[in-house]
Amino acid sequence: MNFLIVEPCELDGKKSGRGARGKNLKLFLDAYFGRKSTSLISLKELHGSNSYCVDHLFIGIPSTISKNDLKRISFGRLHLFDYGDHEKVIWGQSDKDLLWPLAHSYLKSWTDEDWGDEFNWGALPIRRSKSLYLCVKANNLLNRIRDPARNRPVDTTFLGNPVVGWKEVYGNKSKYTRVHWLDEISASGQYTFSGGFFMRGRDAETFRFNASENLKPLFLQKGRMNFLSYFNLMLNSKTALAPPGNALWSYRHYESIYAGAIPISADFRRAGMLVPLPKEGMIHVGRGESVLPHVDQALKARKDDPWLPSKNLESLEKYLTNGLYDRKKSLLLERFMKQIEEG
Repeated sequence: MNFLIVEPCELDGKKSGRGARGKNLKLFLDAYFGRKSTSLISLKELHGSNSYCVDHLFIGIPSTISKNDLKRISFGRLHLFDYGDHEKVIWGQSDKDLLWPLAHSYLKSWTDEDWGDEFNWGALPIRRSKSLYLCVKANNLLNRIRDPARNRPVDTTFLGNPVVGWKEVYGNKSKYTRVHWLDEISASGQYTFSGGFFMRGRDAETFRFNASENLKPLFLQKGRMNFLSYFNLMLNSKTALAPPGNALWSYRHYESIYAGAIPISADFRRAGMLVPLPKEGMIHVGRGESVLPHVDQALKARKDDPWLPSKNLESLEKYLTNGLYDRKKSLLLERFMKQIEEG
């Protein structure tokens, strides 16, 4: 089995990072098939003299790839992909009339049942973190993650940038979901909370100045926090807020589960990831809803079933090992290949 990944072009003049240009996908395929199985090239490299023969061709969108370019590639199946935070597809300068009929599937970081049947939607492998792996491995040795009797003094936690793309309407006002959730929690005074917002530079000062009095104490003096400190916040909390950033999903969903906290998420029940999230072990906040009753629900769920966090973690470990891809666990590869081979 061999694969060719063609990097996407810039979108609105912005070039994606290496992972979003296909590196994340290549690392995943390398883990299961070996490094020689997969090539990652730019469109400029495709314009050279090389020709390719592959089982699966992945083309990043947007792409200015042409009919003549495709003649250089003999492929079994063609798949389109993008790691963008936007829902569905932004074609940009792509030749949709050329690519759409050829595509067997379209892969994104997450999928949604409400996207319709324009494509056979599939989920991409996302970047995995060595830092997460080390934290999980160390804390498993100390039995700090799964032990239901271990004291977790904090009710809920969040650490992140407040100014991201995701907004929802609360009442009659459009607000950043992250900001609104923390504003509600701080104003209620009902819960112990750890974490806050990190920002840098002049924008941080302006945002903090305009924030409500409830939020101002939540702005951290440091512009960043290292991963160990961030993980420890969740490790010492019963629940963890996982509001959308620029997209519905975030790494925080997985990180909180590996820290043994119950994730409180925007409604993920119709969404999907390549590594499935344990939706029944999460708390889902509907669009525009108050987060407060959902914090109560998460705390109650943990009290009613002290082993729920362990069940959530075991669900992920069917596919991963301490947060990393593992060639010995074939279930994840089977799930990915089913997306690109069936239908």
